Amino acid sequence: MSRGEARVRHRRTGDEEGFSLIEIMITTSIMAVVMAAVTTAVIQVYSGAKRIEHTSIAREQLDNSFRRLDKELRYATNMSEPGEYDGAWYMEYALPAPAKTPEKVECRQLKLENGVLSLAHWVRSSGATQTPGPSAALAGGVILESGVKPFTVYKPGDTPYAKETAGTVGVGTGFGNAFQMTRLRFQVREGTVTMPFDSVFTSQNMTGEAAPTYSEDCGKGRPK
Repeated sequence: MSRGEARVRHRRTGDEEGFSLIEIMITTSIMAVVMAAVTTAVIQVYSGAKRIEHTSIAREQLDNSFRRLDKELRYATNMSEPGEYDGAWYMEYALPAPAKTPEKVECRQLKLENGVLSLAHWVRSSGATQTPGPSAALAGGVILESGVKPFTVYKPGDTPYAKETAGTVGVGTGFGNAFQMTRLRFQVREGTVTMPFDSVFTSQNMTGEAAPTYSEDCGKGRPK
């Protein structure tokens, strides 16, 4: 056998020897570290994307609620005292009656039950039974803050911020509202994101000098 043939056989034999146990363990350890880093990065990217999506959904629900209520509560002519019945919170208000049909009043019922804020509407006619019509959901995933009512009505002349810490709400403790004000306060949870909703709506048609335009409120549509 020539020396060249011997070298070829030696190289072939060496190629078939494979890897040692130490080489396999080192390679496996490196791959484990790389996979852990990649997996962590993927999870963080996925969690960040989901959080952005949940934040967008929660904010959209809050914006929808604000726009709808701001449009109507601004022109409300009468409002019932908010109350709780069988685990659900209710508040009713009315919109100005049309000039041609003053006996017909647009009634609204704001309801918070099982984490859903909904708004029902119907037309109140003199002597007719008060029955709320179909309701539309304004926001889901609504949760109450501990010890805080979701609906609060401040009548003209009230001092709603008298007990607040000075400087936290932007007004003095002696502030007295000239118009009736409605405060909605709760939180909206979507996935891992929880966003607060705390807004005050002013009813321009309800002042200390101006009485409501009709004597019978829409609160008769509430469960007894």
